[in-house]
Amino acid sequence: MEITHLRTRRPKIEGGESARIETRDGQTVTSEAVVVATNTPVNDLLAIHTKQAAYRTFVIGATVPTGSISKGLYWDTSDPYHYIRLSRSSSVASDVLIVGGEDHKTGQTDDAEARYVKLEEWARARFPMMTDIVFRWSGQVMQPFDGLAFIGRNPMDEANVYIATGDSGNGMTHGTIAGILLTDLIQGRDNAWSTLYDPSRKTIGALNTFAKETLNMAAQYVDWLTPGDVKEEVLVPPGSGAVVRRGLKKIAVYCDDAGQLHEKSAVCPHLGGIVAWNHSEKTWDCPCHGSRFDMSGKVVNGPAISNLFPAEDPPAH
Repeated sequence: MEITHLRTRRPKIEGGESARIETRDGQTVTSEAVVVATNTPVNDLLAIHTKQAAYRTFVIGATVPTGSISKGLYWDTSDPYHYIRLSRSSSVASDVLIVGGEDHKTGQTDDAEARYVKLEEWARARFPMMTDIVFRWSGQVMQPFDGLAFIGRNPMDEANVYIATGDSGNGMTHGTIAGILLTDLIQGRDNAWSTLYDPSRKTIGALNTFAKETLNMAAQYVDWLTPGDVKEEVLVPPGSGAVVRRGLKKIAVYCDDAGQLHEKSAVCPHLGGIVAWNHSEKTWDCPCHGSRFDMSGKVVNGPAISNLFPAEDPPAH
């Protein structure tokens, strides 16, 4: 069995008698099996993307006196939930309390500053020993409809194509589980976890969540019919972006710090959602399945595998 890791975006992944990966530069790699472990699968259009949703999660790091908080990994059950970690700092007198949460669906809200404020308020109410906020950042997590990762054979695909996704912010744990479980599946060995993490599973108790997330995703396509964020591209402030309607087209317009406008199609190349500007990260985020693109339209987060199209040549939907 051959296991290959490629540091390249892939145009095509196929299973079958021999799994094939065609790389961006036209090279082909074959193997007995292929594992797509790309945070969110880039080889599917719908199979898994209807069963999990992309969320932006916000994190702050605050100094606390060394030893004032017991080391551990903590979560609460609020909605949105919060999580806590402890890390060493460069000072022997203090640790860094890492507090995250206040998540929202990717591309559906643009209020990062308010999220950081709420996160700090929540943390200070529970950890009064906190002093300065020394770090803050946001990231993206994939939330499965029933809370468990998807690790195993890819639904609606050949038997030798496997996926690992749905980490819910627990990638280190799920990465270890995936390494064990997928090795057993590929080798034809029994594993007690295979049913639990099966990507094809149907969890009756989570059907309401599944229906809610599916309706939420479908509702985002209404953006095709709405006006733009601003009426004209000249109204986009320097260092910012906005979607502009131009006839039947929607254009993602970024204005750089020098006032130069950069235009791309606002249509996500994955499944045609209309991207939204993320002021905090300076990215274009798709509210349907979580694809993200930098200010110039270059893809930075799947499931999309290609950049935003030129403004004058948007895809047909």
